[in-house]
Amino acid sequence: MDQTLRTLLPPARERRLGRGEALFRAGDPALGLVVVRAGALELIRTSAEGRRSVLHRAGAGDTFAEASLFESHHHCDAVATVTSTVEIHPATELRRAAAANPELSWRIAAHLAARLVAERARAERLALPHAADRLLDVLHGLPPGPDGTRRLGRSWKALAAELGLSHEATYRALARLERAGLLRREGGDRVSLPAAAA
Repeated sequence: MDQTLRTLLPPARERRLGRGEALFRAGDPALGLVVVRAGALELIRTSAEGRRSVLHRAGAGDTFAEASLFESHHHCDAVATVTSTVEIHPATELRRAAAANPELSWRIAAHLAARLVAERARAERLALPHAADRLLDVLHGLPPGPDGTRRLGRSWKALAAELGLSHEATYRALARLERAGLLRREGGDRVSLPAAAA
């Protein structure tokens, strides 16, 4: 989140969540804008057939539930994947503050536009026909660390859910990419991409 926007936001309510604990469930009254201070949460929708889809994953500094500024109820679940702390900016108070401060209104608009761009990129990624292409697209977007490796920041299983893949398909695609020399798993959630692939 843009630091200027953060300083303009009205006071928030803080909440701590344990791993697996839900901040809200589909159908719950809308909370407002949520900022992750520590940890990570996933927005999850479960189909009538029981298929679980990760709509968004928010880590420290990220926001989510922006639509609840304009909706009365949530349309998915928000679940902590690790112990997490969030700030909740109630919709009514945030709308009132934005009406009184045009700069805050514009910063919120810019933030929502940036989120829209990110979601379009995600939709393009999900439209890629092959699991390996989706994985490489994610990995190319990760910044390399000091040792040149890229850290996923979540489990491969969690990434598979984000990409609409089974974890089996994800591991098969990873193995194919390694055999082709397009990536190397360095242990845990770290990978390196050879210069030609990066």
